[in-house]
This record gives sequence, C-alpha cells and structure tokens, in this order.
Amino acid sequence: MLKQIEIQNFILIDSLSLTVAPGMTVMTGETGAGKSILLGALSAALGKRINAKNILKDSSKKSIIEITVEVDVTLKEAFISYDVDYERDTVFRRELLPSGKSRCFINDTPVKASVLSALAGLFIDVNSQNDEGLLNRTDQQLELIDAFAQLTKEQYQYQKEYTLYLEVEHKMGVLEGLGSGADLDYLTFVRKELNAVAVSIEQYEEIESQLETAKSARNQQGLFSEVSLSISKNGGVMDALFTLESTLTSLAKADQRFESDIEELNIIIGNVQDLQRKVKLNMDSTMSDHEYNELDTTRKRIDALVRKYRVSGIQELLIKKAVVEQQVERLQNREAELAMLKDDQIRRATVLAAYGEELHQKRIQATRIIEDSFKDYLDRVDLPKAKMKLEWAATGPRAYGTYKPLFLFAANPGSTLEPLHKVASGGEQSRVKLALKAVLGLHASLSTQIFDEIDTGISGSTAEKVGTLMRELSKKQQIIAITHLPQVASKASVHWKVSKHQQNDTTYSTVHVLDKKERTQEIARILSGELVTVAAKKQAESLLNDH
Repeated sequence: MLKQIEIQNFILIDSLSLTVAPGMTVMTGETGAGKSILLGALSAALGKRINAKNILKDSSKKSIIEITVEVDVTLKEAFISYDVDYERDTVFRRELLPSGKSRCFINDTPVKASVLSALAGLFIDVNSQNDEGLLNRTDQQLELIDAFAQLTKEQYQYQKEYTLYLEVEHKMGVLEGLGSGADLDYLTFVRKELNAVAVSIEQYEEIESQLETAKSARNQQGLFSEVSLSISKNGGVMDALFTLESTLTSLAKADQRFESDIEELNIIIGNVQDLQRKVKLNMDSTMSDHEYNELDTTRKRIDALVRKYRVSGIQELLIKKAVVEQQVERLQNREAELAMLKDDQIRRATVLAAYGEELHQKRIQATRIIEDSFKDYLDRVDLPKAKMKLEWAATGPRAYGTYKPLFLFAANPGSTLEPLHKVASGGEQSRVKLALKAVLGLHASLSTQIFDEIDTGISGSTAEKVGTLMRELSKKQQIIAITHLPQVASKASVHWKVSKHQQNDTTYSTVHVLDKKERTQEIARILSGELVTVAAKKQAESLLNDH
C-alpha cells in the first residue's frame, strides 16, 4: 500500500509531499492542471522508462521522486531474489539528472530501473484507458486467474519443471551449434598445430630472454676479440709488460731503488692477466649459432601462430589451445551426449505435460466460476447485455503453462463472441478491465490499483455504477482514481485537487487535500463548470451525503 509520495523539481511541480490513505482516493482538477504530471512522476518512481531531459522544472538541478510503500511480508522472497533488502516500509526513489540520465534506489540500494519496475509491479498496478496490457498480455491474465483459483502451488510446480525442461533444451542447442564433421576436421587440424607449441608462458619468456642476451653478446664479440688480441698478440700488451719487467730487474741489480717499481709492475701484469681470462670466459660462453637458431625458430613459430589466430600473445594462444581441445572432445562425444539429452528431454517433456495438464484442468474448473462472476460484474459496470466467455487455446509448453486464456466478448445480444481486445470499444474496454480487476484482482498480491481516467466515455448511471464498484474494491485494495466524473469522485474517502497557478512568471502545479466543504465545491465545479450554480452545489451535497 502506498503511504507517502515526495516529488521535487518535476515539470510543473516544485516540491510536493502527499500522505496516501487506505481506501479510495480520487484526484480531480481542470484539464492541464497537472494530474498527468503527478501520474508521470509516480510512473517514474515505479521504474517506467523516462527521459530526464525537458522534464526538470529547474534544468540545473536533479529531480527526485520518492514513494514509501508498505510491503507485505509474503513478498520478502521476491526482494531477496533481486538481492534487495526487504523492509516493511520500503522506499522507492528515482533521481532524474540534468544530463538526461537517471538513477534508481530501493531502500537506498542502487538498482536498475528494470528491478524497480519488477518489484513495484508486484503490488502497484497502473491502469489507463490507453493501457491494453491486461487485455493482450497472457502472463497478466494468468497471474490474476491463478490468484483467483488459488493455484500458487500448482503454478510453482509447473514453472520449476519448465525451468528444468528449458535447461535440457539449452544444452542440446549448445551441442547442436558446435558444428558438423567438417568442423571437427578443422578443429582437429588446429589442435595439432597448436600442440606444436609445447612451451609454457614462463618458458616462452625464458626463450625471449636468452635470445636477447645472446644477441647482445654477439654484438660484443668484436670488442672482446679486439681486447684479447691487444693483450696476447706478439708485441702486444703482455709482451711489452714482460720486456719492461726484465729491464727493471736488470736495473735493480745495480740500484735497489727499482725493486719497488718491479713489485708495482707485477701487480699490473696480474690485473691484465685477470682481464684476459675474463674476456676469454665471455667469448667461450657465447651461444653457438646452432643453439641460437633453434631458439629463434621456436619463437618465430609461436609468434606466427599468434598472428594467425589473432590473439594478443602466448597467454591467449594457450587459452585458445585449451578451448580447441575441449571443442574437439565435445564434438567427438557430441552424438552420445545428444542421445542422452534427447532421452532426458522426452522424460522432462512427459513430466512437464503432466504438470501442465493438471494446472490446466484446475484452471478449467475455475472457468465457470469466473464466467458467472463476470456476468454479475458486467451488469455492475452497466454492460448488462454483454457476454463474456473464457476459452483456452493450446500453445505447447510455455512459462505460464500449456494453454493460454482467450477472453471472448459480445456487447449486444445476437453478436458473435470475438476476442475482447478486438471488438470492445474504448469505453467498453475500460469498464471490462475494471470488471476483470474486480473479479480476479482481489486474490492477487496487488495492494494498490491506480486508475487513470479509466471511466472516460461513460456518464450518468454507468458512472455511478463504476464509482460504486471502485469503492467496493477499495475495501480490500487501495484505490487511487483520476476522474472527471462527479459520480466517481463522490465515492472516495479522500479527495485530492490538482491545480495550476502562476507566481513570478513561473507556473506551478500543486495538490491540495480537500475537506468536506471544499469537496462539495469541487464536485459542483465538475457538474456545472467554472460558474458553480446553487443547483450544482445541492447535487454535489446529495452525492456526498449518499456515500
């Protein structure tokens, strides 16, 4: 049940706070006053599609629409299924941003608009004369029929089995979509080609590192050779040092002062010999041409496969290799798997058909009761000569069952029964939808019904009957009705008046909760127009006193 509506910066509404009472509430106002604006804001809060551009009163600020709803504990599981915290008083909020984007929240948890719409649709239903959803949507019709016939258990069993049936069909579709024998030949070739890549990511990185080191060493070979030759060739550095040592030794025999120079020279000779050994070690450790070519060939083969199969590198290539391996294995085993799944499908289809038939038979049992109830309620919406018949058409397995309902309608005696949505006029459809909700909706989980000028095209005694029926529905469900009919407006326990006024060159829409005197004035205005007559006031008082 709706408890509170808060709206900020939405079209002509600057700021609005409304407490929503149980029972029946009507909303009236002159054409263009903003009744549709209020309904549009509610629709936005309920997750309906909306573009935030051109609907912000102040285009520099965001619009916030927030509704507080009392949610029955029976819907707790639905909240959990959408990963949303359940609270008895749940707050739905929609923020419309100047950029044109919007954000949705349930109890301050960010959600998608589709989640907002799905959960709100469990307990709030918006009905308008242009909304033919109930007349055309099989799922909505069956939801009401099953709630009326109390088939929750049967419906759950069928849908559970239907889900298992779909899982088997999906698995079969995946296998059948794997390809033919030609695909197996191709994948076998690819697997063989990829199996030539017998290296891991770490091994490939090591190959790259070794090749890079070997390439660098090759570039240094000339320098090493030049250093080695300078040291060891005839007349080179070592020969010159040894000649110098021999000369100093001769001098030291005659003059001991040269002995210290000989010691320093021997240190230099030792250092040069160390350098010679280091250069030789580097020259000996350089990778051979054979080893280098083998590693380079391996890397080039891997890089060629990376380019061929259009992957980013060795890691994705190895992933593709594993995937191809799985595909080959599944194709090789496909026929056996398909045979097993086919047997499972037949078994599931048999079980599903049994549950579907059980559900259908119980729906048929409820059909006569529904038809008799329709007959009574059609009379109450001033369609006493109309006929309504509920038939069932086989559809095969569907989410809702194996049969779909067909509501056949004839407005006048002697007319052929035809599908309701094709033959009923706009005014008749509005009343028939109200009758449908009256017959079927009382057992559904819906707690709030919003009627947007569903009484358009009727007047007089018909309007009186429609208003009475809405009031009766409000004993078990919260009813909010936008109306232009005094007979309907007078039936409500709460009356909102939407009006439009200007201030500082700006237009505003406001909603005022009327007291009894104000209600009399408003209903009189609806009866006689802007010039309210004494007779209209008396008639308004009479309508209100009757209820």
